[in-house]
Amino acid sequence: MAAPTSFEWAVEDDQGVPNRSQMYVAYDGATETIDALIGAWSAFGGLIDPCIDGQITGGQITIPLLPNGAWKAAPVSPGNNCNQVMTLNFNNDFNTYATPIYLPSYKESVLVAKRPNITANPLLALINAIIAGSGAVFPNSDALHDLDELRNAFLTTRKLKKNKAATIVLG
Repeated sequence: MAAPTSFEWAVEDDQGVPNRSQMYVAYDGATETIDALIGAWSAFGGLIDPCIDGQITGGQITIPLLPNGAWKAAPVSPGNNCNQVMTLNFNNDFNTYATPIYLPSYKESVLVAKRPNITANPLLALINAIIAGSGAVFPNSDALHDLDELRNAFLTTRKLKKNKAATIVLG
């Protein structure tokens, strides 16, 4: 397997210095559930904890996925670069913080007068799906609050090395 699933535990010592412990795992993706993977991550963490002086402060499970065969096989050329990003900011049902969803290498055809055209497909279809959810999956803020409506949409340029955003001033 070229990109196996990774279990990772964040560890902090008594001086506050962070580090991590990582383990690659294999499993039957047809029968294993996310809850079972979380349970396995927790069980292995329980075995790591008594072996270290540091404290496990959290962690993550990274599951690499292959692209859907129906998606384009190669980037459009010429097209926008990945540092050219459309930001879709959504309101949630709990607080005033916006939740951004980034679209790197956005299509020029989703713009009108160099601004995102949020009333035309395919952008409108994406926005509606984010708000409505899909089956049992509902896009949320990082605090797990439902995304209720699009607050705004704008274009940015991102430095890929440190992933810092800089807004492009339009017209």
